[in-house]
Amino acid sequence: MKHKIVAGVTTKNEDWIIEKTLKALDKFCDKIIVYDDGSTDNTENISKSFNKVSWVVRPNHNEFIREEARQRLELINLIKNTDADYALLLDADEIPTPSIIPFIENINDATSWKIKMINLWGDETQYRCDAFTTRFGTNVNWDPFTPTSWSKYPLFKFDKNYEYTYELNVQKGGCSNYHPAPSNLSGNISSTDDFYVMHYGPLSEFYLSGKKHEFYSKIEEMDGKGSFDERMNWHREHANLNNVQTRPTNKDWFWNF
Repeated sequence: MKHKIVAGVTTKNEDWIIEKTLKALDKFCDKIIVYDDGSTDNTENISKSFNKVSWVVRPNHNEFIREEARQRLELINLIKNTDADYALLLDADEIPTPSIIPFIENINDATSWKIKMINLWGDETQYRCDAFTTRFGTNVNWDPFTPTSWSKYPLFKFDKNYEYTYELNVQKGGCSNYHPAPSNLSGNISSTDDFYVMHYGPLSEFYLSGKKHEFYSKIEEMDGKGSFDERMNWHREHANLNNVQTRPTNKDWFWNF
């Protein structure tokens, strides 16, 4: 690759997906830092089987104090120990499409890029695309190809001498305007449809069993956002599992290993 790409991947009990993610990143990243938050499954062994992976375990902490912004800043500081030209920040269940390779080879002079997130549903053959308003008045849009779709800024030009900052008071959710990138990016912030990020999270047992909603509801209860039951009702409304709509995926969105 023309540019040195260092990926930072956050994990916790991700042995169901981490091998697929690392196989993809291994195709174009020079180094992959797996920043683990206390896995008790086989995530460590799988990660360490990849030569490009540096395995780092986050210090013990209360799992219901999310500290997502702080976790990202810690990961940024780990990337500063490399000579990265660009940083790529991902959760373990997020896999860029193969078209990221020609994008990086012909990268423009932007600082960061807004990337569409595509939520797989059921399996790799379909993605979720419905949109609705909850009884709480919140607009939810699962369709990635609309102006208000869920997007992230996972890739950004990296400067090891720059003091990146995050909103450390944010427990869960977007830890900056450029989530998951730092909040104080400078320069040209752009967007691209040259590649997407496939979100495998809705295929996980953690999501399908409802344990993810329970976990987030407990975090939010402790963070003063409402009672556990209130937050569970909020998450169920936003998931809207009884009215899911899907479209077929594109075969070009997936890697051939």
